[in-house]
Amino acid sequence: MPFASPLALLGLLFIPVVVAMYLLRLRRTETVVPSTLLWRRLAADVEANAPWQKLRRSLLFLLQLLLVLILAFLAARPFVERPAGLARDLVLIVDTSASMGATDVLPDRLAAAKDASLAALKDLPSGGRVSVIEAGRTARIVATGTADLGRIRQAIESIRPSVGRGDLGDALALAQQLAIQSGDAEVLVATDAALAVPPATKVDAPIRVLRVGDPKGSRNQAIVALAIRTAGSGVTSSVFVSVANLDLEPATRRLEFWADDRLAESRSIRIGAQQRADVVVDNIGDKDHPVTIVEVRLVAGDQEAGRPDLLAADDRAWAVVPSLTPRDILVVGEGDPYLETALTHLPNARLFGLKPAQYPAGAVRTDGTDWDLIIFEGFVPATLPATPILAIAPPTSSGLGGVTGTLRNPGIATLGIDEPILRYVDLTTTHIAEARQLVLPGWARSVIPGPKGAPLLYSGIRAGLPTAVLAFEPRRSDLPLQVAFPILLANLTGELLGGSAAPAAAVKPGDPVVLAVPSGMAGLHVVAPDGRAVDLLPGAAGGPSVTYTQTDQLGVYVATPIAAPAAASGSPGPSTRPSTTPGPGASGASGASGSAGASGAPPKVVDPTAPIRFAVDLFDVDESAIAPGSERVLVDLGAARPAPGASAVPGGAADSVANRPNARDELWIPIVLIVLVGLCVEWSLYHRDALQRTWRSLAARIRRPAPGSGT
Repeated sequence: MPFASPLALLGLLFIPVVVAMYLLRLRRTETVVPSTLLWRRLAADVEANAPWQKLRRSLLFLLQLLLVLILAFLAARPFVERPAGLARDLVLIVDTSASMGATDVLPDRLAAAKDASLAALKDLPSGGRVSVIEAGRTARIVATGTADLGRIRQAIESIRPSVGRGDLGDALALAQQLAIQSGDAEVLVATDAALAVPPATKVDAPIRVLRVGDPKGSRNQAIVALAIRTAGSGVTSSVFVSVANLDLEPATRRLEFWADDRLAESRSIRIGAQQRADVVVDNIGDKDHPVTIVEVRLVAGDQEAGRPDLLAADDRAWAVVPSLTPRDILVVGEGDPYLETALTHLPNARLFGLKPAQYPAGAVRTDGTDWDLIIFEGFVPATLPATPILAIAPPTSSGLGGVTGTLRNPGIATLGIDEPILRYVDLTTTHIAEARQLVLPGWARSVIPGPKGAPLLYSGIRAGLPTAVLAFEPRRSDLPLQVAFPILLANLTGELLGGSAAPAAAVKPGDPVVLAVPSGMAGLHVVAPDGRAVDLLPGAAGGPSVTYTQTDQLGVYVATPIAAPAAASGSPGPSTRPSTTPGPGASGASGASGSAGASGAPPKVVDPTAPIRFAVDLFDVDESAIAPGSERVLVDLGAARPAPGASAVPGGAADSVANRPNARDELWIPIVLIVLVGLCVEWSLYHRDALQRTWRSLAARIRRPAPGSGT
């Protein structure tokens, strides 16, 4: 029998030590005498102390010799060999996506995946090396090419679940880079195979899948959408919720609406199999009880106690209630009735209009406040105002971007699926007659791409101000005749009006968030839902924004501005923008000017120290579909395994398998059990007198008749 640590057999040298202890120990014979005065052989005690006496028959002595022998063999780590089932270089990928939190297997799928991974390592060849990759939103290496099984176990146990969409494609690409460095590599993926996005990355090594989860474990209902809309009165808000049933059977659930930790509404809903249910709750909050945060909880219905929801991550959602402060929008142009009609339906928006000839003379406000948004329609001023801007079909190049020509009948290129401005916007049937050919500036991102890289709509932060440019006039297209137009305009103006402070829509877990730093402030103090806090400072003094990346928890994040030290700035306070005065109310397509409008409106006071809140929600139907998938999708991405009995070409896959070391199964578990049994027997023999007395006492109590039994 081979041993992993043969030098430990030197422990057998303790056997002579045990024998010597028995030879040298005192032995006295018990003799009952009436008196010690009559005991003439008192000197025999000296003979009892004589060393190196003859060994006597003793079961206790034999047990102790056997224990020393077994312990020596245990320290030598005996093992048996068998053919290895894994490659010498193993890349272990553990899926940590949100679906791995399902509880169809206890305690959850991620714990089962880690247990399965540890059990699979028993087939690792002798001296095999393991790399461990955590496959969350992005892949992360937690252990690299180590043969220390203790370190590998520690790395696997350190993996924590995530609440977002996993990316196995990124993990497989990383595994490919690790696998190509070895001639005998294999990829082991521990996952439920409920892939929100099936990976397409090829790997030049065989892929084996450890699938976890109950094949029938699809019981899940999820909140997939949550939106807050302010009523036209600007006083109350309405909550829109969409719940999806990903199960194969109908379900009854209860929705609870919490307004700032106060239960405001509760409704029971019935959802068909593989269907959605939409719920609208009106009149959330009022002037006396304004609401800041709305939380929606999906809990079990009264009739569904026997079919619990298996995934808790998508049963709660949060939304930040938009500010009820009225927003003043100035439109500078000749007048587009389609544009102005859509703008008048924006909640909490007050619309004003000016002709291009009246700007900037007529754009000075008497109340000393700024416009919340200025829309330049077919016109760009020589000097751009220090306010958020939406430019529509700019005629010339400016600080908003370059204009290089005109596009006739431009087509719309492939749209991004994660673009917030295009949320719920369908542009598949949109036709544009004419548009400006624009050059995308460095501060912007392309929202609607056009032909030859020319954007049709782009947006971003320009000099600390939200800015967007639309390349075409709405009336030069059929977009105003579609439902997508008011939705697109609402999303676009929502980002321009609110994007300077916080994201207008829910943030996906793991996505970075750009937060604007108020003028005169040093940075932001961001607190996560679990209380974890971090201070963010701009890269340059007085920078307009910071980026927060630790959005790995679901819930509401609060960012509080950090006041700048008084000595850090020579100015007495925050810088102010040029004041303007509102023109007349928008007058349809005419855009005529006048003196009425919002001149009597109270000035709006903006608190630079007000906290900025944003919500992180799952809202991923594909990730909420937790039914385990087929591992064949992943196996087909790997290289083919060598057929049994294939000829071993030098350097080929079959040659690597043929020269692969055997796996070792150490025998320490049965040896430890034998040691424990031996110790128990040895202890029982040493204390046999006390055990016999205890047993006789218990037996006597059992046989003793009960009082009053008559026997």
